[in-house]
Amino acid sequence: MNKYPFILLIVICCQSITWAQPKELLVHYYFATDDYLQNNLSVDEILLEVKSMGEDFILVKGIYDPATHKRPDLGWKVWAIDYEDKAYMHLVYSYESKVAGLFIQIDLKGRFCLAIMDLEADGGMKTVPGYYGGGLINAASMAIAESATQGIGKFQNKEGKYKKIFFIDTKDLSFVIPYKSKNAPAELLTKSTLKWLVGKENFKGSTSDYTVEEIIAIVEDLNRRQ
Repeated sequence: MNKYPFILLIVICCQSITWAQPKELLVHYYFATDDYLQNNLSVDEILLEVKSMGEDFILVKGIYDPATHKRPDLGWKVWAIDYEDKAYMHLVYSYESKVAGLFIQIDLKGRFCLAIMDLEADGGMKTVPGYYGGGLINAASMAIAESATQGIGKFQNKEGKYKKIFFIDTKDLSFVIPYKSKNAPAELLTKSTLKWLVGKENFKGSTSDYTVEEIIAIVEDLNRRQ
C-alpha cells in the first residue's frame, strides 16, 4: 500500500484547518476607552459578520444584535472588542487611518497603547484602494491604505521584518465624531510623535533609527512612569 497519498491527505486537511476562518464571531466589547483601561468588559455580546481575519486584525462587514440579528445602535460605536482574551481596537476611531469595521489587536496596554500590524506578507502598506482581496493580510492593508499615508508608521524589527505601528494616547479623548463619544484615536506612529515620546534632545534623527523592539521598550518605560 502506498502511504504517501495518505500523508498528502493529512497535509491538505491540516492546511484547510489552518486557513479556515469563522463567518461570525460572538464577542464582548469595551464601549469606551476608559472601559478598556478599567477592564470593564461588557456583559452583553455583539455578533460580528467576518470578512477577513489575520493574526492581528479582524475585518467585519456587519455588527448585529445576536438575539434579533438587527444592527444595534451601539454596534459601530464600540471602541474595542475582546476576542480570545485579546483586545482589538476599532479603527473607526482614527483621524488619518479611519476604517469602519477594522479591528486591530492592541499589543501594549497603558497610558500609551501600541497596536503592531504585520504587513510584510503583502509588501507593506498598499496604495491601491477599492476592494478587499488578495489574502487575509491584504484585506486589512488595502482597507487602511484608503486613508493612511504611505510609509508613515512603518518600522523594522530586529529580524528585518516590516511592521506598522499604531499609537494610542488614552488621555487624548479628542475623538468626538461621528458618535460624540469621547474616545482616544489610533494613529500611525509619526516622526513628530516619536520625537515627543523620547524628547527632542534624545531623538536619534530619523524613525528608521528605531526598531520595533526599541519603540516597545520606550513606551513600556513611559507607562511605568505614569
